[in-house]
Amino acid sequence: MNESQYYKELSKCVRCGACKALCPTYLSTLDETMGARGRIAMLGALRKNELTPTKNLSDKIFSCILCGACEDLCPTGINIPETIYEGRAQLKDHYRRGRLLAKIMKSSLSKTNTFFSVLRGLQKFIYPTLYKAGRLRYIPAMAPSPFKKNAQVYKNKKKIGRIVIFAGCSVNYFYPHLGDSLIHILMAKGYEVIVLSGEICCGAPMRSLGFKKEAVTMAKKNIELFNKLNTEAILCMCPTCTMTIKKQYPIITGETIEKIMDVNEFFIKDKTIQNLKTGPRVVTYHDPCHLRYGLGIKNEPREILKGIQGIKFVEMQNAGDCCGFGGFFSQNFKELSKTIGKKKINSICNTSADTVVTSCPGCMMQLEGIKNETGAEIDIMHIVEIIYEAMQGEKI
Repeated sequence: MNESQYYKELSKCVRCGACKALCPTYLSTLDETMGARGRIAMLGALRKNELTPTKNLSDKIFSCILCGACEDLCPTGINIPETIYEGRAQLKDHYRRGRLLAKIMKSSLSKTNTFFSVLRGLQKFIYPTLYKAGRLRYIPAMAPSPFKKNAQVYKNKKKIGRIVIFAGCSVNYFYPHLGDSLIHILMAKGYEVIVLSGEICCGAPMRSLGFKKEAVTMAKKNIELFNKLNTEAILCMCPTCTMTIKKQYPIITGETIEKIMDVNEFFIKDKTIQNLKTGPRVVTYHDPCHLRYGLGIKNEPREILKGIQGIKFVEMQNAGDCCGFGGFFSQNFKELSKTIGKKKINSICNTSADTVVTSCPGCMMQLEGIKNETGAEIDIMHIVEIIYEAMQGEKI
């Protein structure tokens, strides 16, 4: 978004307030500056030099969870998330916490596996103390070995086609079993599966911190790597990665990764869910914001769950509410994140379901943390896990 486009977007706002109807930060605080309308107004005033860049202003702009729920509500069609990204790029030097996180991320990019190995060691000895003191949010134990440790081709005698997996950082370092489950599902269907070790972060965390140039560099590396491949689809288990690639890569680079697809969309198109059965479960579904609002995928996961024998599906009230994760948001605005998360856990528990399924490793991380704090008794699963379980014919 160039300067003239940015000004045009800011000028579109008619202050109607429709954007506040689904805004998790506004609804949790009832503070005008914590909603999209307030943030757009502040960025407009900043551009006109009616406000100056300050820590307080930066906190307000960076407190947007970037869920995207407001975008379709805007009657004048403002691209609110992109406007917030542009505002953050202009304010990043005044956001102290963001600068520190960006430095850590930059230093880790060249030796990512080594960096995470060091973090894994620190997690064992330092993290528990900082977590108990409230200095850090809940972070699941890092896996002993990342999912995409080496480039791998999983051959298949049937070979009805070839699928490439875009793992994403959360699956790679925290939930590698999700990647393993997806490989098993695809192999059972007859696909050859490829995992690339050269994949790097999609760039969403850096862009959310206002570092657009660094995000562009990451995007171009992934585009060059994945577009070389001849494949039926490139599947991703993280909606943030998928949305970033499909919707933001074209904006910031003019290109995208062809054939990138969310797993739910692929499973429905490929008719993966046929004659599957699992042990009895009462299941509800939590919509990841970037899947529901960013990619428009809402019915597919529900269709998948309802198609598995042994599952009784129950819908929760306010199903589209955010869980409060939002990447770095959950660390930088911990109390607000917890408030939003506890509201979501209450909605889940009110269904009397024994299992909540989602399609986002970040949402899993947030729900696990809130579950630990509240003592909620509910299983938390990724859609890939429950499909793999159903392929085994029983609970695992």
